[in-house]
Amino acid sequence: MAIDMSQFYQVFFEEAKEHLDTMENLLLALDVEAPSLDDLNAIFRAAHSIKGGSGTFGFTDMTEVTHVLETLLDRLRKGELAPTGEMIDAFLAAGDVLRAQLEHHQGGPEADPAAVAEVCGRLQALAGGEASGEAGASPAQPAAEPAPAAHVTHQYRLECPLAPDLAGNAQAIDNLIAGLEELAAVQVEHRPTSADPRLVAQLTTDKAPDALREALDFYASTDDIVLHPISAAVPTAEAADESFGFFDEAPGSPAAAMPAAPPTTEADAGFGFFAEAPGAPPASPATRHEEEGFGLFLDAPGAPGAGSPPPRPEPATPPAAPPTPPMGRRVSDNPTVEVAKTGRREADKVSTASSAESSIRVSVEKVDHLINLVGELVITQAMLAQSTQHLDPVEAERILAGIDLLARNTRDLQESVMSIRMLPMSMVFSRFPRVVRDLAGKLGKQVELKTFGENTELDKGLIEKIADPLTHLVRNSLDHGIETPEKRIAAGKPAKGTITLKASHQGGNILIEVLDDGAGLNRERILNKARERGLAVHDAMPDQEVWQLIFAPGFSTAEQVTDVSGRGVGMDVVKRNIEGMGGKVELHSAEGFGTRTVISLPLTLAILDGMSVGVGGETYIVPLTLVVESLQPAVEDIKTIAGEGRVVHIRGEYLPLIPLGAVFNLDTALDDPTRGIVMVVEVENGKAALFVDELLGQHQVVIKSLETNYRKVPGISGATIMGDGRVALILDIAAVARLGLQINRRKYGQSQLAA
Repeated sequence: MAIDMSQFYQVFFEEAKEHLDTMENLLLALDVEAPSLDDLNAIFRAAHSIKGGSGTFGFTDMTEVTHVLETLLDRLRKGELAPTGEMIDAFLAAGDVLRAQLEHHQGGPEADPAAVAEVCGRLQALAGGEASGEAGASPAQPAAEPAPAAHVTHQYRLECPLAPDLAGNAQAIDNLIAGLEELAAVQVEHRPTSADPRLVAQLTTDKAPDALREALDFYASTDDIVLHPISAAVPTAEAADESFGFFDEAPGSPAAAMPAAPPTTEADAGFGFFAEAPGAPPASPATRHEEEGFGLFLDAPGAPGAGSPPPRPEPATPPAAPPTPPMGRRVSDNPTVEVAKTGRREADKVSTASSAESSIRVSVEKVDHLINLVGELVITQAMLAQSTQHLDPVEAERILAGIDLLARNTRDLQESVMSIRMLPMSMVFSRFPRVVRDLAGKLGKQVELKTFGENTELDKGLIEKIADPLTHLVRNSLDHGIETPEKRIAAGKPAKGTITLKASHQGGNILIEVLDDGAGLNRERILNKARERGLAVHDAMPDQEVWQLIFAPGFSTAEQVTDVSGRGVGMDVVKRNIEGMGGKVELHSAEGFGTRTVISLPLTLAILDGMSVGVGGETYIVPLTLVVESLQPAVEDIKTIAGEGRVVHIRGEYLPLIPLGAVFNLDTALDDPTRGIVMVVEVENGKAALFVDELLGQHQVVIKSLETNYRKVPGISGATIMGDGRVALILDIAAVARLGLQINRRKYGQSQLAA
């Protein structure tokens, strides 16, 4: 009877991705001069597990790559070869190929056959003790034949939906197409418009799909970028049809896309599913790893590791922990980049097996549903509390005590459930050692990456959204911030630059900082570029206002456009994405000393501490993290400025007055600020005074999506249900400030001009 393996595919995909992440992190942290045997064994086990799982499911393309990969790893862990920076580069390239193959089996485009053959050839040459530049035949061909050419022309049909605000920006679209033309021959079939924001084009290139996606990642969501292969040169082989003799070819598995496997040995015959026959001779050490754990799972705790001798009956004395590696440990003998993980201890390394025993894999949909139910419980508890406010405390003592206990338990339950969605910042920071390593080598710079606060937790939804903005900031620091070694030495700096990533909690927010000790921002160059673009600037502008100019769409001071940065599209997208998450971004720089970018985000997008305000009989929620203070102004504090409208004088500052009632067309709202309340709130470029009728109270509210349940409303970021059952709208303060300034200038600024 045939076994349907498709039900296990998703488990394999997730586990394979985890193994690839583990491999990459360990490779980047490996000290090539004094490699840890534990690290080498862990890298080998990860590769071996991928090989076993892919072989079980018939994904022979992945099996072939991991087979060559673990051959070299096996020689390293046995001490037959010494690790080099060239080997680390080859291992990382193999990981990229395996990710591409994994993506293909999940329905994505096929991995570049030339890249696969090139990586296998490099690994074979290194395993044989040769330099990568020497001849090393790929597994698909006899050793006498040369490896396939590294550059193969491919054709793709690109479909890329842009963000609506970019689709109507002709300059941004021109920059996007120009960037693609540096990588491929582009034939545009449909140019984005506001009505149809898709870019549809045919691309002819020798670049890998990842390079094309990278050129598009700040114009559209990576998940929305579709590359349909039209044609490609693909080598053929018969080995891909074998599927190890267990199962039919898996859907999406590339038939004959990979080179033939090396001859099967006796140690391979069982594939780890069957025990050795009684009396059978033991496998030789050289082939022992072929027998162990060739299935889907890692060895159990205490079981002999792949390639290790069987356990002896000795007392279970834990081995002494290796010494703590120093900060700034080298990751390759190529002095291009170093990665420093501060406070990294061997005790922090938790085995996969022990992690599996203390955790379970639950789908995000189930967690979100649980959070939604707890949110409904919070609303119900608030309704009960409000309904019992009129009861006599003496006569209803027991029921009121029960309501108080329910409130405490509900709050504890809400905090516990919300913590399920919280993930450490290491989920984001872990990708940057590879980014820094690759870009530093490409730009000819020496860079050390330091990370702090990796255990700081952030909501899963925000973790996924903050990765792209942080990537752009790190790339900018590498390209524009950190100087070349020659320039740094001439300026009296160390040849090696430093980029630092920090994460920390501050009140109800999380602060993420990107720091570099590079050249800093050039004030004069920014001002000159702003004047060229016709922006209203002057020499007396404060530094903070000058730095904000680089967030303007299309603004770039780069002297030349590179494939890293310089097209002027990126920083504006970074700011817009961060503000879309309810956060803000600030820049601090000193010329010659470096730049510091600070991102402030709410801890979660599911609950909110807010201040409820009344305006014209309606209730609105103002995010408490944006409120500086509240007061009732005097008559002499209200002024009118020609062209700007009404302002209020507060503590030596004149702040623009934002009439909330006028923003939402509430005729019954107060018009005299001296009879209402002014809330000083933080907005994009400073502060503003939000004018409301009254303050109602402070609440922790559950955010509901208004767009999902109704439609998008300008100035509103969401909604919540209050204790009395009424719906209160949650304000998008940045959008409200923009709308209010326009109304203020139109209503009061023009009349003052006429006067």
